[in-house]
Amino acid sequence: MPHKTTLTKYAQFLKTLELQEDTVKYYLWHTSKFLDWLGTKQLTNYALRKYHDELVELYDSVVSINLRLISINKYLRFVKNSYQFALMTHKEPPITKLTTTQLTRFLEAPLSSTRLIDLRDKALLELLYSTGLKVGKIIELETRHLDDLSKEIILDNNQHITIPALAWSYLQKYLTVREDASIWLFINLDRANKREDNNLSIRSIERIISKYGRKTNLKVTPQTLRNTLAHQLKLQGAQQQDIQAALHFQTKTGAHNYFAKI
Repeated sequence: MPHKTTLTKYAQFLKTLELQEDTVKYYLWHTSKFLDWLGTKQLTNYALRKYHDELVELYDSVVSINLRLISINKYLRFVKNSYQFALMTHKEPPITKLTTTQLTRFLEAPLSSTRLIDLRDKALLELLYSTGLKVGKIIELETRHLDDLSKEIILDNNQHITIPALAWSYLQKYLTVREDASIWLFINLDRANKREDNNLSIRSIERIISKYGRKTNLKVTPQTLRNTLAHQLKLQGAQQQDIQAALHFQTKTGAHNYFAKI
């Protein structure tokens, strides 16, 4: 494990703090679980935020989540990483979602013109909402992942994700107008961005969503779109396993906890 050496040094450091033996074991256990999850990935802010989100999916108890965050915060200070998790409050904010009317207004916001950037944004919003994919997965999509015959996304792990007809049609309109040779499905059209590796970033997509939220006087985040999809499916009679499949939950526990809240 790439972080094994660091974990050994961290264990030695904890022993110098004159902590109780059980406390040291507790810190090391949670830190080890986190590092196992991190694997060969870099210790970036994005990875830390993703781990936080997975903890929220896995555990109902705010206390359980906070205990894990405290342990990891201590480790982050040891490795001189400036990132620190904010502890959760016991009063969790309500899950935000859009009404059907609000959703329609939001998704139609990019249709004010037929410029390439507007076609891209329309296709992006439709795909984000209708497939339940997280932004982190959307930015990794390449044009080769689209199967024209089955109208699906086929990921490298052979996972098939159906693209609804409306989203597919806007994807085709966007791709037809493009004249670049980029491998990426959603490209950065910022003129100041001259990188060859010009796919949209997570932050870029968050800004796009915020832009159309402001245009429609709505507060929308990527998670709002996922919540709205789950809520609409549940209203149509979807069960927990359906929500797990539609939103691509990795665990039944996470899907169960989310299903109960939505």
